[in-house]
Amino acid sequence: MAEARIRAATAADAPAIRALLQTAGLPVEDLTPSLWADFLLAEADGQVLAAGTVEPAEDGGLLRSVVVAPAARRSGLGRRLVAALEARARRRGQRSLYLLTMDAQDYFRRLGYAPQDRAAAPPAIRATAQFSGLCPASSHFLGKTLGPANVLILCTGNSARSILGEVLINQAGAASGAFRGYSAGSRPRGEVNPDALALLRELGYATDGLRSKPWDEFSAPGAPVMDYVFTVCDAAAGETCPYWPGTPLQAHWGLPDPAAVEGSDAQRRDAFLAAYEILQRRVARFAALPFAQLDEAALRRELQAIGRA
Repeated sequence: MAEARIRAATAADAPAIRALLQTAGLPVEDLTPSLWADFLLAEADGQVLAAGTVEPAEDGGLLRSVVVAPAARRSGLGRRLVAALEARARRRGQRSLYLLTMDAQDYFRRLGYAPQDRAAAPPAIRATAQFSGLCPASSHFLGKTLGPANVLILCTGNSARSILGEVLINQAGAASGAFRGYSAGSRPRGEVNPDALALLRELGYATDGLRSKPWDEFSAPGAPVMDYVFTVCDAAAGETCPYWPGTPLQAHWGLPDPAAVEGSDAQRRDAFLAAYEILQRRVARFAALPFAQLDEAALRRELQAIGRA
């Protein structure tokens, strides 16, 4: 069987998802049109092998209707699907996810979900049909804090532009708690450009821990799951990226390479400052997006527009 691909469901997928849920004994009667339209599914060779969704509840959500076909169990597909659902929830500004289960509590505990006191559940979660009536009182209630959205900035060498982007994303994240920045390269130079480090120090940033590293470091098991991936050089944008767990949203934010500028110390500094200022404006526009009000298609358009600005 081919490798399963995770994607957003369409209206045409509803019968296959419904059949999968009913076979597993999971409720479908409370699934509203908006929830049916919001499923993620995993398919291979035209077969729907797994599906799930998140029912929004204020700044959190109820992870629900997560199902994996018997033939695809123990393949890691369920873990991949849950990671994709969590990533999408983070992009929407949801800070925590909860779930109810009769017999999968051990599985979800391995994914980081901890038992919760039902009496202390947020009011918006208690108001859902699953919590208030569909799932028996004997079901296990678990929850997980999602943390900030992870943003990966990519270029070829991971020595200049992507390093500046990583620092700026982390600055925005420090202010809002919404983001955590990383950077990598398709063919990393192995060291950060000295002019990039000099400018960052001049502007008051700490540079400890900044390093040039390969992008497949973030596709390895146990790596942080990325929610956004932005390329900042045309070469990296045209290359075949690794598989990113979590199906992050991707956009190209290309800009001239300041490391290609030759000349005096002042000329090189000006080139790096110009790149920094372009990225600073883009990151500020990104951080100001109304994430909770944008669906995936609208958010993707906004991200692409930022790269063209």
